[in-house]
Amino acid sequence: MPAILPCERDSDLRRRIVNFLHQRHVPSLRTIEVDVQEGVVTMRGGVDSFYHKQLCLNCCQRVAGVVRLVDEIQVN
Repeated sequence: MPAILPCERDSDLRRRIVNFLHQRHVPSLRTIEVDVQEGVVTMRGGVDSFYHKQLCLNCCQRVAGVVRLVDEIQVN
């Protein structure tokens, strides 16, 4: 079995996080920028409420493979 490269793991992790956010059916969560580097997830953008920010962060933390979460989300 070939080894999975770190960039492939990061790409897969990013895809899973974005899919999880989109499944919440909250329009502002679809605009969040997700960057992954070696399992460290940085989330940027703006949401409509503190609740949506917490929802976004909680969703991210529930995805397997997240090593650390950097919160750069602003409440508009």
